[in-house]
Amino acid sequence: MKKITIAAAVAVIAVAVTAYASPYYTLHQIKTALAERNADALAAHVDFPALRASVKTQLEASMARSIEATAGSGNPLAALGQSIASAMLGKMVDTMVSPAGVVALVNKSAVSPQAEPNPDAPADGARKKADYSAGYAGLNTFIVRAKDGNAQEGALVLLRHGVWGWKLSSIEIASAMAAR
Repeated sequence: MKKITIAAAVAVIAVAVTAYASPYYTLHQIKTALAERNADALAAHVDFPALRASVKTQLEASMARSIEATAGSGNPLAALGQSIASAMLGKMVDTMVSPAGVVALVNKSAVSPQAEPNPDAPADGARKKADYSAGYAGLNTFIVRAKDGNAQEGALVLLRHGVWGWKLSSIEIASAMAAR
């Protein structure tokens, strides 16, 4: 009886440890897919409908703030321009948030191992390791934030799918990019 109890305890601990470590493993798989520029492998770890909705919402909010600041709230042409731009934005986001588009988008972030090299980097081809923090923001949410100096800008949000599965479901656009 004692052996069964010990085996059950070990099994429960093993399940808990693997469930806790699963987003880190998914992040490793995403980084590997990016390094290999393998869009199909990356697509397996992305929830495209949720990612499209997230990017579209953020870009529409940024566009609305920009139009509001430029034209003011009482301008009827601003509202017309915003509705036309929103329609175009939807098609642009649908194209951008595809397996190949996500590879291109994330490759431009500091989180990616393929980030553009710093002009001050050594000329021998050695790249500075990407600087980021990763951790749980809740039981079913895991956030990876790129660090830029002292400030943290932008984030990749992974949501739990099942016990061990995680998918990239949102990209929080850095404030500098969203302000454009």
